[in-house]
Amino acid sequence: MTQSPEITKPKEFLDRELSQLAFNRRVLAQAEDHNLPLMERLRYLCIVSSNLDEFFEVRVASLLARGSGHHHLSEDPDLAASLERVSLECHQLIAEQYGILNADLLPQLAAKGVRLLRNKDRNEAQRAWVKSYFEREVRPILTPIGLDPSHPF
Repeated sequence: MTQSPEITKPKEFLDRELSQLAFNRRVLAQAEDHNLPLMERLRYLCIVSSNLDEFFEVRVASLLARGSGHHHLSEDPDLAASLERVSLECHQLIAEQYGILNADLLPQLAAKGVRLLRNKDRNEAQRAWVKSYFEREVRPILTPIGLDPSHPF
């Protein structure tokens, strides 16, 4: 029977969180690919958002749970450094994502007649429709969740 190799230098392995963020960066690169159809590019941008939601729900929550036994992150410098690297990479990734959306995709969509209307840009009839839609379709399926120190996220 072959023995498993002993892990003596964990620093030689890839950081799991940064690897997932690097994957999301590659997905985001698809949103920049002008050879793809516009709606496909928008879909890739949305996939990055969905992936980041899950990343924070699972991976970042796991990091924070790992540190919950410590009163201060300074007591676990490796954990603090991991969280700092994740934060920096996420901020950069999200900034790029918004840049692609606002400077590239939204203008191209607008040129094809698809516009994102902010509330201030809607007329009264549109505001009434949005409110009615929310009350009829969205509110009934919302589930309130109370968050406090004894019931962490």
